[in-house]
Amino acid sequence: MQTAGMGIRRSSPTALALVAVLTAALTPTLAACDDPPPDDEPTAEPVSITWTERELPPPEGQPGRTVVRDAVECGDGWWVVGAVFLDRPTETRDTRPAAWFSADRETWSSVPVDARTYWGRRAILSSVACSRDRIAVVGARSGGAHGNPRVTSFWLDGGTLVDVTAVFTQYGGVSATNVGPISGGPSGWLITGNRTSGPGVWFTDDPREFTRVEAEPGLTDDGDLESLTQGGGWAGEEWVVVGGGARTGEHLDPDPLAWTSADGLTWAPQEMPATEAIEDAQRVLDLGDERLLVVGRSGQRFAAWVRDDEGWREAVTFGAIADGSDWRGAPYVASLARTPAGVLATVSTGDHYELWQTADGRGWVRVDVPLEPVTAGDHTLVAGAGDDALLLIGDAGEGGRVWSGQRDG
Repeated sequence: MQTAGMGIRRSSPTALALVAVLTAALTPTLAACDDPPPDDEPTAEPVSITWTERELPPPEGQPGRTVVRDAVECGDGWWVVGAVFLDRPTETRDTRPAAWFSADRETWSSVPVDARTYWGRRAILSSVACSRDRIAVVGARSGGAHGNPRVTSFWLDGGTLVDVTAVFTQYGGVSATNVGPISGGPSGWLITGNRTSGPGVWFTDDPREFTRVEAEPGLTDDGDLESLTQGGGWAGEEWVVVGGGARTGEHLDPDPLAWTSADGLTWAPQEMPATEAIEDAQRVLDLGDERLLVVGRSGQRFAAWVRDDEGWREAVTFGAIADGSDWRGAPYVASLARTPAGVLATVSTGDHYELWQTADGRGWVRVDVPLEPVTAGDHTLVAGAGDDALLLIGDAGEGGRVWSGQRDG
């Protein structure tokens, strides 16, 4: 393990307040999500998709309830990752990592997992990404003296998913805050997260070892700005990481933020359009033709920002976040994927999950899905990332499920 950057400082009360704002925000009062959009908001044509559920076999090993968390198209097929909640937990173990593979989205098989580290054997696999036809996976399980998430990365050794041994300070330690999703690009993989110095990332061209980048001048909060990253991705010729932040004394009104890097190690901040609403950028997608799509939230709704060769456009909004009194969990963007049916985004309103579609990032329409789980710790809805086919995974607390999709017409 290597580390880039130095000069770590601890979080201030403003930073802690910002964490609370960006993960739970303020209690909003919203119109229902099926209300008509404002007159100046772009609209999209309705999209109809036929979903066919496929069997997801139980992984070999100790039996239990499966959960699914993420999916991606990579190499010769599709990958789904998650975990098994053991039917017979012990005092020290109640979960184990799990993954599945399909060459055609119809017939699925369990992927062998050879986890040898203590926390790797207990990890819930939460995020998977593809680079050069290879996958890398990130998982975690809370535990230890303080109950913090203990993060483990995994790579595919032949046909077996193997965990990576890492020192405690790689993802934890006194400067730890959180570790987020992993994304892939032509040069490798990028994990986004945060340290006490501000935004941090982990980059590699080999999934067996990541370089931690923290307190890097282009990422580090400048003493006045308190910021958090939420996600990242490859954007044609550079990595882009997004999140939100606010200046000292303005922590109840965070703005969307972005950072860019050609190599994943040296970063530069990039200003995004902001409004007076609470805003937070969360997911990144390369649309091609030098266009980038970022989706997050703006005030009482979800928001989409597009960057093209003329720069960033003002955000358009769609959907609605549930009234705070109805929240079962924090509202957030769970996935963003380019598919044959256009770009699909799954979002949690704080009350339940929904699927939305757009052709260009400007006009959005809600898509019917076979399952809209309520927002809860074991529940999710994710549209798998892949240009050639449609895949949907969902979990309503009764076991992981998977559907292949076909756009009608």
